[in-house]
Amino acid sequence: MAEKIPGWLERVLLPQISEVKGDIKAMDAKMAGEFKVVHSEIKRLDQKIDGVDQRLGQRIDSLDGKLTARIDSLDVKLTQRIDGVEKRIDGVDKRIEGVDKRIDDLAERMDVTQRLATVEAKVQELESRR
Repeated sequence: MAEKIPGWLERVLLPQISEVKGDIKAMDAKMAGEFKVVHSEIKRLDQKIDGVDQRLGQRIDSLDGKLTARIDSLDVKLTQRIDGVEKRIDGVDKRIEGVDKRIDDLAERMDVTQRLATVEAKVQELESRR
């Protein structure tokens, strides 16, 4: 058993319900428009971020290449200088070996000189006894 809405109540409420329904549709359309604007702004920001990310990646790659080239150049220079220093050290080592040989020769000469001096002293002693 369905009860009927009194006629006067129906005449008062139906226009108001229709008006509320229209307002809801208008708000729905307005919100859909706002959502489209927000979505387009988000899309635009995503594109900007992608552009900045791409440029930043390119700059990083460029700097990496420059640093690698500079490090390689310094490595070559250091290797050349180290090789030069090693050659100089080898030369100094050879000179030291030469000096060592001369010192050994001088030591032998001094030994011979001391022996000669001893022999001369003995010869003089023998001569003086005669």
